[in-house]
Amino acid sequence: MKKIIFSGLILSGLLIYGCRKMPDQPDNSKIKLNLPSTVIDYSHIPSPTGTMEVYYEDGTLIDNNKATIGRVLFYDKALSFNNSTACASCHFQENGFSDTKATSVGFDGIATKRNSMPIGNLYNNVGTGYFWDTRSDNIEDMVFRPIQDHIEMGFENIALITEKLSNLPYYKELFKKAYGDENITTDRMRESLGQFLFSIVNINSKFDKGQKSNFTNFTSEERDGMDLFVENGCSSCHFINSEFSPDGASREKMANIGLDERDIDIGNNHQYRIPDMRNVALSGPYMHDGRFTSLNQVITHYGANVKANPYLSEELKSDKKPKVPTSNYFGESQSSIVFFLNTLTDEFTTTNVRYSNPFPAK
Repeated sequence: MKKIIFSGLILSGLLIYGCRKMPDQPDNSKIKLNLPSTVIDYSHIPSPTGTMEVYYEDGTLIDNNKATIGRVLFYDKALSFNNSTACASCHFQENGFSDTKATSVGFDGIATKRNSMPIGNLYNNVGTGYFWDTRSDNIEDMVFRPIQDHIEMGFENIALITEKLSNLPYYKELFKKAYGDENITTDRMRESLGQFLFSIVNINSKFDKGQKSNFTNFTSEERDGMDLFVENGCSSCHFINSEFSPDGASREKMANIGLDERDIDIGNNHQYRIPDMRNVALSGPYMHDGRFTSLNQVITHYGANVKANPYLSEELKSDKKPKVPTSNYFGESQSSIVFFLNTLTDEFTTTNVRYSNPFPAK
C-alpha cells in the first residue's frame, strides 16, 4: 500500500512539473497591435547635420521590416513564460531604455543582480561585447539571454517560444513581409530584435547640436561642466563626442571604478563595461548594481570614494593611488557637471513613436 501511495506521489509530482514547463498562452482576443500602414524607416534618422544612415552590427543598413518585428517583440510580454514581462519591462523608452529600479525584477517577481543597462548607440559595442560583463560577443546572442534566463523571462527551454509565438496571429504577416514566409524561427527573432535595438541611435541631444556651433547653444553652467568633465579625465573613459558610424570611431571599454570593498557582484576580471553617456540624466539609478540614485552621488564617488585595489582602472590612478580631482570639482562646480550631463539627453529616442510600445494600453 505504501508503495502505491509513494508511486502516486511521484506521478503527481511529475505531472505538476510537466505542467509548469509549458508556457502560458496569452488570450489573443485581448491583444491589439497598433502599427502604421506604411513601415517606419528605421534605416534613416534625422541628425544635426541632416539625415543619417543607421547600420546593423554586420555593417549593413537596418532592414525596416525586420526592425518592425523587433519592436513588436521588444514590447511583447508573450516573450516571458507567464506573459508578465517584456524586454521593455526593464528598459523604458522615457528613461533612455533603462530601468528605474536598482535591480530589475523578473517574470516571477524575483530581483536580478544587476541594474538594466540603457540601450542606445550599440554600434559602440561591436567587437567589445554586451552586458555589464561583456559575456555576449554579438547582439543576436545577447537578445535571447534575458528571454532564457530563469529569473528574467523564464524560457529556459527556448524551443517552446517559437511554438508560442506561432499561435499569435499578428506575427505571421510581419514575418512574411520581412522574410518571405510566415515561418517563425529563433534565428529570425534574434536578428529582428537586434535590428530594432541597433536602430536606437542617440545623436540629437543638445550636446550633438552644440558640436556644430562650438557650443554657442550652451549656458555658462553647461560649458563650465563640460570643461570640468574633460579637465578631470572623465572623457578619457566616456567618449561622448564621437560620431556614430559603421566603422565605429570609438569603442567603449571595461573599467574597475573602486567599488570592490562592498561589491558582492564581481564583474569580468573585477571590471564592468563603461556605459554610453547619452540619456544618462534619465537612466538612474547608476552603477551595475544601481547603488547611486543621483548623478551627484556618482560624481562624489569619483571625487572622494574611489578605493585602491589591484584592479583599479589606470585612468583613476595617480602614483598607484586613487586620483584626486581638481580643487574646483565639488560644490557649485560639481553641479555644473550635472548641468552638462543633462545636455546629453536625446528626446528623439525617448519620445519618438518609432521606438514606442505598439500595444495600446488597455
